[in-house]
Amino acid sequence: MEELEFDLAIVGAGPAGYVAAIRAAQLGAKVAIVEKDRVGGTCLNRGCIPSKALLHAAEMAEEVRRAHAWGVKVNFEGFDLQALRDFRDRTVERMVKGVETLLKSYRIPSFQGEASFLDPLTLKVATGEGEVRLKARNFLIATGSEPAIPPIPGANLPGVVDSDEITRLESIPDSLVIVGAGVIGMELATLYSSLGSKVTVLELLPRILPPADGAIASRFLALIKKRGVEVITSFRVETIEQEGDKLKVIGSGEKPLQLLADKVILAVGRRPYTRNLNLEGIGVKVEKGFVKVDSFLQTSIPHIYAAGDCVGGALMAHKASYEGEIAVENALGHKRTPDYRAIPYCIYTSPEIAGVGLTEEAAKEEGIDYEVASFPLTANARAWAMDSAEGIVRLIYLRGSGELIGAHIMGPWAGELIGELALAVRLHLKAQDLAWTVHPHPSLSEALMEAAKAAFYGEAIHYRTMRRKS
Repeated sequence: MEELEFDLAIVGAGPAGYVAAIRAAQLGAKVAIVEKDRVGGTCLNRGCIPSKALLHAAEMAEEVRRAHAWGVKVNFEGFDLQALRDFRDRTVERMVKGVETLLKSYRIPSFQGEASFLDPLTLKVATGEGEVRLKARNFLIATGSEPAIPPIPGANLPGVVDSDEITRLESIPDSLVIVGAGVIGMELATLYSSLGSKVTVLELLPRILPPADGAIASRFLALIKKRGVEVITSFRVETIEQEGDKLKVIGSGEKPLQLLADKVILAVGRRPYTRNLNLEGIGVKVEKGFVKVDSFLQTSIPHIYAAGDCVGGALMAHKASYEGEIAVENALGHKRTPDYRAIPYCIYTSPEIAGVGLTEEAAKEEGIDYEVASFPLTANARAWAMDSAEGIVRLIYLRGSGELIGAHIMGPWAGELIGELALAVRLHLKAQDLAWTVHPHPSLSEALMEAAKAAFYGEAIHYRTMRRKS
């Protein structure tokens, strides 16, 4: 049995773990990383990256279907599933190899196997070649999350899959029921409706997309319904049954309902993956599977830190990477706390949705004296030139000072545009700062400037709120 010593040992090589390993190596630490599967974690191998590759192909198909309106003569002949899977796999492999190369360049040894703590200073790793023991001065737990499976009778039937499994794209079902209208559920609805499936989304809550600003979520709901996706909110799924070669989903909302589908996707969220680590056995406090940490991402054992999905909060890869960096900086003697005000969310639907800071609902709930300014993409030249003017920018700002405390976008490339607004929220910028920053023309980014002018001037330049005379 081999025993090795390090300054820092990290459990999990997903967005939190591998980024933390690189940052620790940059600070001069001797680092080891353990991963039971492949580097990159769920995000790179089964989640964010493969799903975005598939969504890109679906988006291109939509462009081809609409191209005749722009004078482009082309016929859409369908999808080559094997070629689509190959594109997805090439994308994933390229990214995995990139991370592996980065870790090697920093001389960070990677151990593939299941890890568990023997004691607060020793990690046991069961690899394919035998057991390895890693001793370290500090540890980072970055084990991520896995799909949550609701306790619905029939959830284990063939054809009922979770969000990790569905990106394998074994076939395109004629009909599909998605249980859950959160970020994952609505992204999958966008994907499979573009691929040609008849999609029905069922949601227990009275609204879709809980992370998003309510006004934007309502706009998106109207759009996706117009595109043929059926969405039923305030609906409880009670059971799933096999009926011939179909699956029957039975539940109730305003009235009892039964739906037949070729496949059912369970997309009701994710749960922390912390089992088998022996955390509680060594004294690390865990609550409902989540590792309890303080403002420095330190657990109940001072030299053990945790970051990413396993500590809870927003389960997003970029938030995990951010926490991973901060956690190892603290472990190595620096003092830094995360600022969660300015962590953006991105929803890769069509059109995209992105936001940062407080939603209007959150500002109201917190009793903040706020105002809202907005600018529709129907008044943006670049959006019309792209034939994609269905969208809006909404800014939430403090009454009086004009400080931006939230910003939300629906429209093309919203995920790219939100970075500017995340910086504005992080730096406590005011609407005036954004309004007086010259943006290129024609560009989608002008909509951010125009929304800020609506906040600062009372009206945007290129859109006027017409008021009726009393």
